[in-house]
Amino acid sequence: MKIFILILALLLLSSCSSQKKLQGIYKSNKAEFDFFVTKIELKNSNEFNYVFSGDLQHTELSGLYKLSGHNLYLKFSKNKGEIESLNDSLTISDILSGNYHNYDLKNENGINHHLKYKIQGNKLFAYGTKDGQLKKKSKIYTNQKKFLFFGTKWKNKRVYLKKITS
Repeated sequence: MKIFILILALLLLSSCSSQKKLQGIYKSNKAEFDFFVTKIELKNSNEFNYVFSGDLQHTELSGLYKLSGHNLYLKFSKNKGEIESLNDSLTISDILSGNYHNYDLKNENGINHHLKYKIQGNKLFAYGTKDGQLKKKSKIYTNQKKFLFFGTKWKNKRVYLKKITS
């Protein structure tokens, strides 16, 4: 009987694990299409900074995030096509820097969002913006040919945002 109570107590204690802190900086594990890297900094006050950069493109945006189950919803502070500037007036560099996004505002379960990610451990997996399906693989350029001496160097690899700092 004592062993049964001990096993039951251990099961209850192990099931009461604390939820991991989501705040921190997440960065792409591999550059998509050999160019594009995403970096998201989640802050304590449900605010985030979003950086998307690669091949002559660099976008820095901010906004608020919400959690619902294992999903993370990002809503930018600016609407589609609006330029985010540090000042009240726009400069040529603000216009050319591309600090705007082309994501439509969506609503799911009463949560307005531009981007959606699935949380699995210390990783964030992106949902497609057009079809809403979970994207776990993307084209990655490698130094290895598909076949021994010929074939493409593009492979479908698992892509996600990995937590790099807390």
